[in-house]
Amino acid sequence: MSQPKQEHDLEPAREMFTMTILNDALPSDIANANKESKQPSDFEAAIEATEYGLYNYLLLVAIFPAGWANVFDTTTISYILPSAECDLHLSLNEKGALNAIIYSGMITSAFLWGFLADTKGRRSLLIFGYLADSICNILSSMSQNFLTMLIFKFFSGFVISGPLAISTTYLAEFHSTKYRSATLFWTALFSAMGNVAIPALAWAIIPQSWTLTFFDGAFVFNSWRIFIFVCSMPAFMAFAALLYFPESPKYLMTQGRNDEAMAVFQRMYAMNTGNPPELFPIKSLSLEGQKKKIEPSAGRTTVSVWQNVRGGFGQIRPLFVKPYLGQFLLILALQFGSILSLNTVRLWMPQLLTLMETYDYESHDSATLCDMISVPSVSNATSYDGFNSTTTIDDCLVPFVPSKVYINSMIISATTVLGFVVAGTLVNLMGKKNLLLLAFALPAVGIFGLNWSPSSNITLGIIAIYIALTSLSTTTIITFCVDLMPTSLRTMAVGLTMSIGRSGAMIGNVVFPILLVTGCFAPFIFVGGFLIFCFVLTIFVPKPPAKLL
Repeated sequence: MSQPKQEHDLEPAREMFTMTILNDALPSDIANANKESKQPSDFEAAIEATEYGLYNYLLLVAIFPAGWANVFDTTTISYILPSAECDLHLSLNEKGALNAIIYSGMITSAFLWGFLADTKGRRSLLIFGYLADSICNILSSMSQNFLTMLIFKFFSGFVISGPLAISTTYLAEFHSTKYRSATLFWTALFSAMGNVAIPALAWAIIPQSWTLTFFDGAFVFNSWRIFIFVCSMPAFMAFAALLYFPESPKYLMTQGRNDEAMAVFQRMYAMNTGNPPELFPIKSLSLEGQKKKIEPSAGRTTVSVWQNVRGGFGQIRPLFVKPYLGQFLLILALQFGSILSLNTVRLWMPQLLTLMETYDYESHDSATLCDMISVPSVSNATSYDGFNSTTTIDDCLVPFVPSKVYINSMIISATTVLGFVVAGTLVNLMGKKNLLLLAFALPAVGIFGLNWSPSSNITLGIIAIYIALTSLSTTTIITFCVDLMPTSLRTMAVGLTMSIGRSGAMIGNVVFPILLVTGCFAPFIFVGGFLIFCFVLTIFVPKPPAKLL
């Protein structure tokens, strides 16, 4: 697919996305009681005693480029395809492969990253992941043929899958229940802002005639390659920023490394309050995990790798047995339907808008979306002359992408940003479950009504609200996953949940055009049906424990 797409993608945001936690806030007297007691304190009491201030703000600043990197990885290809199809001699099948390959990489590595994050820690994997992702994107910007680009984008998806899930877990474990939910909804906002930035950058860079040629034309670095290079910078900035932050104190406590966790708490307290770290009111921490000491041994490498593989499969098993089986399957079903509904419409949105724009240009008569789609001349106007799914043409004319495609993309992304701003302020008032019910109900009504939309402007408004709310639903489902799963299984559970969601996006985008051939109503009923299904499932989502982290 050559049209731009909004992947947080909104993924997160989409493939953003992103996670947040909203548990019932602990009473403030718990922390006060620990201040007066010599008894060891648990994580929640300790993190609450650090208060909220400069340290938390700086951590958000460090996570900001990480949110953009997560979005940019899954979105940039769709913006460069019209310009790159001649340089790389792309057929439509090859364009589809470039669009899909990053998801293949993400799905392939989901298990590996989840296992490593829960066994090896968060920080080191974040640092490695963002650096490796930046390098992969820089190399992909230098690709001179389809196969090279395909390989580098696969590895980009392979390495970004980990940071995408780990970054939100990492951030959650630096905040108390009082601030955790709102803080992580703001990170979803960062990802949504990245979706506004991408079409703006594409509009500013890709139409330019910048070209650098080396080795008698064997190596060309032109505007669309410059765009990919620029889009690799957020990952590098995230890598550099996270070098200055420690390992998650929650993870340290679960590993029995309480001395290191105490040092992190003291540092946070000192930066947030301005007091010396020695005045941190918590003097000892409870043991939340078995202390693990690894003694050097000449022959332990092979054994450790095998034990790690077995441990990884062993770590998945608790998710599919009681007491977590029912809750986890519910989360998986919700995320599958949510991301299918989001990304199917989102990825086809630019083509639908192009159809409407072409129709409005050729005819001033009012018509519904179905009428516009059914006009043969309009459908033909959106295809690239001379191309089919199996061939490329040597004498290639680079297609022109109207400015309105970028403008409409920014409008829809800006609506999503506004949705996250509103959600970040309302989540504590109405509760996550009610928010999720709303995020499924309204888009379901909108997608059914889209068939009878009388104008392109109304259709644009419906799609903008639809994408904003379904993006919010994917983020909220991840927060329930974080709430309901224990620390030792959390990152693995989130990784699997995201993988199932990405599978839904792939299936939706395969089925949607098949249904579109049969008529206008079937594809929208297909998507709307999943939204109604998710609305019903949400009713059965249990209330998270009051104290889990």
